[in-house]
Amino acid sequence: MISKKGFTLFEILIVITIMAVLSMAAFTSTTKTQKQFVFINNSKELLMKIREARLYNVTQKSVELGGGEKGLPRAYGINIKRVGGNIVTTTFADLATGTPNQFDDGANPDPVIGVPFSFDANKYILTLMDGIPPTVNPTPVVKSTFATSESLTVLYQPGELNVGAFYYDGTNTTMITVPHIYLEFKDLNNDELKKNIIIFSQSGIAEEIQTPSELN
Repeated sequence: MISKKGFTLFEILIVITIMAVLSMAAFTSTTKTQKQFVFINNSKELLMKIREARLYNVTQKSVELGGGEKGLPRAYGINIKRVGGNIVTTTFADLATGTPNQFDDGANPDPVIGVPFSFDANKYILTLMDGIPPTVNPTPVVKSTFATSESLTVLYQPGELNVGAFYYDGTNTTMITVPHIYLEFKDLNNDELKKNIIIFSQSGIAEEIQTPSELN
């Protein structure tokens, strides 16, 4: 006699369950990797945008001054502020005809250099710390999360490498005079995805560091 054996329903269900578990694990891993990639890409774009103003200052890029005339602006700057649901970083030329030490984007706007960079404020949070050097205070107090009308403007004067940084709290503008301008870029739903960006006041160089203690 020939014995014919097949799979039982129970065995088939076990195989289907194993395949479902493996598929879910692969999907979860892929999704996590994609989120990490997008986060890292956004953090790099933000850093490059901050470095852009210093690059234009070093190369002495000419801009439109008005009336068809081109020349050097009063300063090259970056401005970070919230626009709707996005945090927008803009590289601009600060003209002598406008309000000094800020990005004029009203009736007489300052020229925008390049394309502004923005990210979704509902997915990522950018925090300006209070400026106390991390070597002194490893957990600086939050100064701004750019939630409403706050903004940060960093200016590079032509012929100089050091920067002037100005924080607007929605009412008043104050100059930041500490050695480091300290920004934290973080995934809103994952504390492990975090990058620290430091702008050095004396050189104007913007760098990414893993932890504030790296400045020791």
